[in-house]
Amino acid sequence: MTSEHGVASPAREFWERHYGDDDPSTPRPAPNAAFVALAEDLPLVPPPGARSGAPRALELACGRGGDALWLATTGWHVTAVDVSDHVLAVLAERARRSGIADRLDVQGHDLERTLPGLDRWDLVYANYFHPTTDLDRNAVLRRVSRSVADGGRLVVLDHGSTAPWSWNRDAAPPTAEDLRRSLALDGSWTVEVCERRTRLAHGPDGRTATVIDNVVVARRHPGA
Repeated sequence: MTSEHGVASPAREFWERHYGDDDPSTPRPAPNAAFVALAEDLPLVPPPGARSGAPRALELACGRGGDALWLATTGWHVTAVDVSDHVLAVLAERARRSGIADRLDVQGHDLERTLPGLDRWDLVYANYFHPTTDLDRNAVLRRVSRSVADGGRLVVLDHGSTAPWSWNRDAAPPTAEDLRRSLALDGSWTVEVCERRTRLAHGPDGRTATVIDNVVVARRHPGA
């Protein structure tokens, strides 16, 4: 595990509080069903083998890491990034207990300050990466997208609506087309998906609600 050694910031303080009760002895977090369905539709499973060895994925703002754990079990090597050192330590321990520690690398980054090494990734993805500070998320996504390998994909899932229990209900969610434009993709990309998808969300106290996701998938042209 690599990190910024706990440098204080509003984002770090917020998410350390949010994840403070996480414990590796609790059940492993489930992956985002919308991401799993999308990955199987593309398909990302089984891995495309675009590079020699296991394909490599980068997840931004991984949180509890259900998606990273799931992707690693399918054969990907995943680098999972978050600002909370505590949640990353729990995720690393869960990976060890699941026997996939060799396929899951966790890195602590406050993305307002540092980014993971911009290597060549077969997949860069962000699921519900909604900052709680003034971080320019679109600038982060645009910069990291430049590290997607030829033939690789950029996948972004965003909230296109808010659930009744959401903490940011007053925010006006963007459309899928807004999301696509924010990525500023040039002619070296093909946009494979740009749409709104509905799903049933499960909230606290057993509540459920139908919500909308914005989904954008873009593939870098081979040889671009």
